[in-house]
Amino acid sequence: MRLLLDTHILIWLVLNDRRLSAAQREALGDPENIMIVNPVVAYELTHLQRTGRIALEEPIDRLQELTGFDLVDLPQTVWRCVGSLPDVHRDPLDRLLIAHSLADNLTLVTADETIRRYPVACI
Repeated sequence: MRLLLDTHILIWLVLNDRRLSAAQREALGDPENIMIVNPVVAYELTHLQRTGRIALEEPIDRLQELTGFDLVDLPQTVWRCVGSLPDVHRDPLDRLLIAHSLADNLTLVTADETIRRYPVACI
């Protein structure tokens, strides 16, 4: 399975946070699964670090070394998909994550209940 990580999931993974559900831990720990981070998450993580909103100082490339995720670009199909999403969530970064998940048939790993209201595969 190809897993697209939401920003908080990446943070929780690195910090081994207890808020990760059993299903999320199982999926993230399965060596058969591919963990994917896109530029939206990389940007949001960097922004949270710069503004001091999270206690995680390692840059994205170090986190990649620690966890083994693939850092990928957004495919062109995301831009078409994001425009067709229902108006459930107003957060533009989350909408890009949802569109990327739909466009590339990825399973989105998130604890965000609003995201789960979209027709997107989630753990």
